Amino acid sequence: MDMVVSESGVDAAARYVANYCVAGSDLAAAAGLRADALAILRQAGVVPDPTYKVSPYGVSSAIGNVGDTARGDATGHFGPAVAPWLARASLLLASVDALALHEALINWLATDLAAALRARAAEARLFGWGHLFDEDRCDLERVREEVASYWGGWMNGGWAVCLRRFDGHHLATKEIERRRIASLTQEGCAQSLSLDDRLALFDAIARLESVLLPFAPHERPRGTPGVYIDAPSERYGLPRRLDGAAARGAVFRLQMAADPAETRTESTGTLTNRT
Repeated sequence: MDMVVSESGVDAAARYVANYCVAGSDLAAAAGLRADALAILRQAGVVPDPTYKVSPYGVSSAIGNVGDTARGDATGHFGPAVAPWLARASLLLASVDALALHEALINWLATDLAAALRARAAEARLFGWGHLFDEDRCDLERVREEVASYWGGWMNGGWAVCLRRFDGHHLATKEIERRRIASLTQEGCAQSLSLDDRLALFDAIARLESVLLPFAPHERPRGTPGVYIDAPSERYGLPRRLDGAAARGAVFRLQMAADPAETRTESTGTLTNRT
């Protein structure tokens, strides 16, 4: 009988990166830019760090590492949210100079997030965004301060691990649905759910999945997909079709239990993590 050899955590992570991300050498083309245009954006300080760094011995991101990431020459890879961000930044250069580009992008993202929150005002106030409202009015200045606080997490590659696009809709939907799922499940502590609540949970998970990337297998169990999608689906008996990353993430949970030294993730496993 042939021996079945399971895929290592490093190999699984590298496969995920290859499937979902763009190599740094292809980033300009992915954004529809010439190399010199990308260089201008980089000089202006609006090009995020690589979402993942991959070497033969390890894979690292802003939220977690697997393998020995100090060994070997690593190459940078960028999540799908980065190319459209750079394309927008390049277009904005037609109306602002490079020194003002950072502020222009913050202003755009604040306006976009405020529009998304106003469109779902009742849900937004109830699920995670109430601090940006003055009674029924979404306060654009508060939204701008909120968005500005995300800049570091965007530039270090963290948000690109998580979101398919870095825009108002994706930011708003992620937080609303995470908070809704936490509420429906009593922070994951409800012993059982009624059929109506299971259906509401199923729909909330679908909306959350529409804005999230699957995460690399070593990141998924403790990140948003593992905590807010996989765990409640399993606990409350929801039907699930696991894609490759989710299936390997389930296997990785077992591997972590057996060999916790193989991986290090920086997010927590509670229903309050922000990743």
